[in-house]
Amino acid sequence: MSEAFLHYIWLHQYFDRSALRTQAGEEILVHKPGLLNTHAGPDFSGAKITIGSLQWVGQVEVHIKSSDWAHHRHQTDQAYENVILHVVWQDDRPVQRSDGTSIPTLVLQGRVDEKLLRDFRKLINSGQSIPCSSQLRSVPSLIRHAMLDRALAQRLEKKGAEVLALLRSNTGDWEETAYQLLARNMGFKVNADPFFQLAKNLPIKILRKHQNSPVQVEALLFGQAGFLMARTQDPYVQTLHKEFFFLAKKYRLEEKIMSSSQWKFLRLRPANFPTVRLAQLAALLPTLPSLFSFLVEVSDIRALKDRVSVSPSAYWQTHYRFGVKAAAANVRMGEDSVVNIAINTVAPLLAAYSQHTDDQTYLDRALEWLPQLRAESNRITRLWAQAGLRAQHAFDSQAQLELYHHFCLQRHCLNCAIGGYLLKPV
Repeated sequence: MSEAFLHYIWLHQYFDRSALRTQAGEEILVHKPGLLNTHAGPDFSGAKITIGSLQWVGQVEVHIKSSDWAHHRHQTDQAYENVILHVVWQDDRPVQRSDGTSIPTLVLQGRVDEKLLRDFRKLINSGQSIPCSSQLRSVPSLIRHAMLDRALAQRLEKKGAEVLALLRSNTGDWEETAYQLLARNMGFKVNADPFFQLAKNLPIKILRKHQNSPVQVEALLFGQAGFLMARTQDPYVQTLHKEFFFLAKKYRLEEKIMSSSQWKFLRLRPANFPTVRLAQLAALLPTLPSLFSFLVEVSDIRALKDRVSVSPSAYWQTHYRFGVKAAAANVRMGEDSVVNIAINTVAPLLAAYSQHTDDQTYLDRALEWLPQLRAESNRITRLWAQAGLRAQHAFDSQAQLELYHHFCLQRHCLNCAIGGYLLKPV
């Protein structure tokens, strides 16, 4: 038994409500169970209940055992003085308010259908990563997709909040925030952290001062990333080295130079090497006078792809790494990279700007973006597909990621519409 399950039982009134009485013998009629409170204080507020001959409107507290009232120290908390009913699984101790008056207590043990208890335990104790995977096909499509919609809305709200936190750390500078977000996403998961650190160490306002000089932009990015520290006979690297250390001294960047060991190459395809990603970023930024404006105003995936699929400088047409020549390097930004930027840069920025401006238009645009993008393919989306819920596009796959991480793994089945359907008494 868990309090979360008792909350669920009380909220939906999934128990035998005939001849309800308090432990003191007074008749109980539940008109409204109240609203579940997710903050501090009693579990339910706004409940409407008749106890004996009096109708009460107030708060309801739920515990497994009535003695939990004292264990949780509610007797010393003024917030619990207005509790009108104490709902418990077991009554092992009388509970009183601070003035000595008894709090009416309702015991649910023996009133909940045994099948519902078994179904709950089966779901919560499932050994599968997705607890309902063996039952998912029995859930109506309407409920499954409604839950995906809810999960995606939650994911965008959370990602938007993360962007706004980053914005605050940048003292309200949207351009720096968009640049840092884009840089982090260009590193994918493997090099996301060093890309993000680089963007914080090398502000976009410095790069903007040199956007008419591709060599200097590359020198700043590669030098700050730590790739120009080793001695080399490569003439191009020597040029970048000379440019960088002049600019590093000018902008006092020496103390923030990263180590090349922070960047990962192992098991990456050459087109995904961090050196290639940096070359792409160096080519892209000068083409966008305002990165933030472009990302929140770009109309569709084709327009995004046309703009970000730039060709890096001539050196990177024949190299994946410094000093190692390739016959023909494929260094234009590919479809996967564009989809990554759309999902992890454009959509979160739109969600954040929607929250910041209180303008639903930007969030609607994010919601319009995702169905245009092909579904991501990863371990989690494959788990959903095996369970019978195949992602049709990025809207679905993003929702599946949220559903998996924040409902399934946490075993929050009681807060999920799919779990609610499976646990609904017949």
